[in-house]
Amino acid sequence: MKMTKGDKVYNAEVRVVLDPRAKFTVEGRKAQFDLVTKLGGLLNHMTWAVDDIVAVRDSAQKSAVKLPEGDPLRAKLTALAESADTIRAKIVATKEGGMITGEERLREFLADLYGDVNSYEGRPTDSQAARGDVLGHELEDVIHEFTDLTRQLPDLNRALQAKKLAPIAVVSEEAWRKSHE
Repeated sequence: MKMTKGDKVYNAEVRVVLDPRAKFTVEGRKAQFDLVTKLGGLLNHMTWAVDDIVAVRDSAQKSAVKLPEGDPLRAKLTALAESADTIRAKIVATKEGGMITGEERLREFLADLYGDVNSYEGRPTDSQAARGDVLGHELEDVIHEFTDLTRQLPDLNRALQAKKLAPIAVVSEEAWRKSHE
């Protein structure tokens, strides 16, 4: 370590060590850190997905109301918005009243697991690690369902552009991350 005071420079070796009173091993702390990092990444991945789902839903709704009743494109956009909202409801609780309703979805399960692992400095349990894997797979299944839903966007966007309406965009996770740095 180097410290400067006025025109004097002091050098000293600093050793960073675990608190000797700690009950946890270095390996246990590393396992905890690794799982917390993984769960944090899943939470970020989920946030991107929900933002994208909501953006598609809202864009479809916004365009649909600009079209007259009975327009086939309006019906397709309304169906797209409803499907996107159904997918979103698999990730986040949607009932009015928030925590009071007791409704829990993927977001709540993942956030609870993250909090549990993060608040204990030792090795996470095998069941916590397994639960993280299960929740990660469930999230990927929902994202895959949304990806399948967005396969209709090129046709819908051509129809929207023909009616001089804005296309519906899907934001890549990479672009989303850059916009949130």
